[in-house]
Amino acid sequence: MRRLLPLLIAALLATTGPAFAQDHAATTRPAVTKMEDAPKLTVRGDAELMKPADQVRLSVGCVSEDAEAAVALRENNRVMRAVVQAIERAGLTEKEYETGRFQIRPTYSRRPRQPSPDWKPQIIGYQVTNTIIIRTTQLELTGKLIEVASGAGANSVDVAGFELSDDRIHRAEAIRTATRHAIDDATSLAQAAGLRLVRILAINLDNAQVRGPEMAFATQRAAVAADAAPPISPGDITIRAGVSIVYEIAPAANQ
Repeated sequence: MRRLLPLLIAALLATTGPAFAQDHAATTRPAVTKMEDAPKLTVRGDAELMKPADQVRLSVGCVSEDAEAAVALRENNRVMRAVVQAIERAGLTEKEYETGRFQIRPTYSRRPRQPSPDWKPQIIGYQVTNTIIIRTTQLELTGKLIEVASGAGANSVDVAGFELSDDRIHRAEAIRTATRHAIDDATSLAQAAGLRLVRILAINLDNAQVRGPEMAFATQRAAVAADAAPPISPGDITIRAGVSIVYEIAPAANQ
């Protein structure tokens, strides 16, 4: 029995040794830094691009009034047919315009200063409104379209503004530029402070806006001479983007 005791002890140590070594290694392994506990550096990059407008959006229309709805409608139809023919002769295609608004509504008598107790507004006529929305990349036609539409009888013209036909391309460019600015700033800050950028913890797009030039052009038919196209300048479109990046930082290797 005494001879077997040393053998049993040796066998026990052999079976428990690896487990003990693993437990010891687990207790001495360096702890992984949690994201919320890691030292951080937050930077923001901004970009502003200016791109020439390549599309104009405007509306032309006619408002007709008469005591009878049918008469007002016939007059409105006559004018709008002439307007469509005029803008097509000027160089516009069917794909570049569409009906924006059509409405028939009654007009009522005005309330007197001293109405009787039983006074009620009465229908005295009807108003018909028809508007065409134009979107075209033929910017050189803007003034001509206003001229010919007014000459054909349109009594409402509104240049809503100039824009980009596909602003997604320029928006993506602004985002890339803002991101690059943020990365460059983070690199410069880390180098100046004797730090290194370990990894990106978060990246956020704060804003990405496309804004056209501030303008408004609205006119009644009488304000536009039939033989003069008003000068209209497109201007530039502003695209802005802002990006924030959060880095985990650590002392530089040579610190």
